[in-house]
Amino acid sequence: MAEREQLPYIDVARQAVAEYDIKGYSLTFIRHSDNVTFRVESPGLGAYLLRIHVPVTGAMGAHGADPTVVNSELLWLEALSRDTDLVLQKPVRNRAGVLVTSVPVADAAAPVNCTLLHWVEGRPYHRDLESEETARQIGEILATLHRHASQWEIPAGFKRPRRDIAYFEGVLRGVQPALQDGRISPADYSEFERSIALLIEMLRSLDENRQTYGIMHADAHKGNMLYHEGHIRLIDFSFCAFGDFMFDLGICLSDMREGRHRAFLEGYQSLRALPDGHRQLIEGFFVGAMVGTFSFWVANPRAQDMLVAQVPRIAREYASKFNRGVGFWFS
Repeated sequence: MAEREQLPYIDVARQAVAEYDIKGYSLTFIRHSDNVTFRVESPGLGAYLLRIHVPVTGAMGAHGADPTVVNSELLWLEALSRDTDLVLQKPVRNRAGVLVTSVPVADAAAPVNCTLLHWVEGRPYHRDLESEETARQIGEILATLHRHASQWEIPAGFKRPRRDIAYFEGVLRGVQPALQDGRISPADYSEFERSIALLIEMLRSLDENRQTYGIMHADAHKGNMLYHEGHIRLIDFSFCAFGDFMFDLGICLSDMREGRHRAFLEGYQSLRALPDGHRQLIEGFFVGAMVGTFSFWVANPRAQDMLVAQVPRIAREYASKFNRGVGFWFS
């Protein structure tokens, strides 16, 4: 990322770190995606991840501007760190004892929300590291998250986005500008439209009980996983949301070789049973999640090549099969 892109946030980062008991630190810019991120390193204290909750594009959502929504993510991370043995980016409270630090910004209508997390060691989990064992571990990690979510007492005022009917209707509307200007063909859009209609029909028939519906990671792809000494670590809960737990599996399986799916499902089922009809749900949520991704890309100038390349593939190889009742991962 070019140096000029980090400059507006350096002062915000310094003001945020000043609210914590961290001295003599260094700041290293990482990237700007759904958040602006910096590595904070302090001799004797170790390393931290600082997040400034400003997305690179408004299509990624405005949840980072709401301190209650951001705080809710960190409350769940705190609970997971306390109640499970998962290695996670445990949140750090500031001197005032709160999880979200608000930093005033000149000429801005509202303060910017910042959060600090403990750094988790590991290297990016790329496809060349994928194995039966790592797939099984990922299944166990998601099952652990879902088991915790199904039992955890949601605190008062807890607020996170939802992957519900309104969400899927919204992401379909979000890709319409690309239909209108020709970036998405009418035929491909029609496949997505039919898939979303089928998915909504499925959602209307589901019973939202605590064993199948709750708070979930909602972005569990390889880009949010680290590999450390043979172990997978799941990071970046920025998009955690309420929804059917099979949504998590749809995203996860989409970023995994199909030959590893069995190991993943075995890992998941070693800790938690899969619901009836899980195959159709997983595939439907994958297509719905991809339409959601495309709705992000439509407004992101950097993503146009990916949009043009991926839309036809997803529409024709996956959505069209889902629409005809033909399984693409599960036969």
